[in-house]
Amino acid sequence: MSSIISATSPYLLENGPIYPVIITPSFPTIEILWLERKDVLHIKVQALFDTGAQTTAISEKVSHSLKLVPRGTTKVYTSQSSKIVNKYDIALEFDSDMYINTLRVFGADLQDHSIDCLIGRDVLQFGVFTYDGLNKRFKLTF
Repeated sequence: MSSIISATSPYLLENGPIYPVIITPSFPTIEILWLERKDVLHIKVQALFDTGAQTTAISEKVSHSLKLVPRGTTKVYTSQSSKIVNKYDIALEFDSDMYINTLRVFGADLQDHSIDCLIGRDVLQFGVFTYDGLNKRFKLTF
């Protein structure tokens, strides 16, 4: 059975394909928090599907809100520069039936944008992403 998320946006050209997601710590981390009887934090944010991004990224605001522990660092390259950023393990929920329980992402400076997550090709490789500019619609099927 496949899962589909689909959205229409009158500002698809200006803003890109943006969709709400819920981010939590990775499932292995959640299991530890449950055993320790600690709260599992989550945050709902706007995510941009970005076929130009190899790896999914979250804002540092998200990593701080969820109290994520860095799992190392990596060098990332942008069109203007390169820099060393933290890597984190998260879980990503699109809808109640579309869930990735462990995903290695990196922290990004997204403060100049209206999003807190970039969904990269590391996630898109598992589905079919359709961008329908004529009808201002996009769809992701897993």
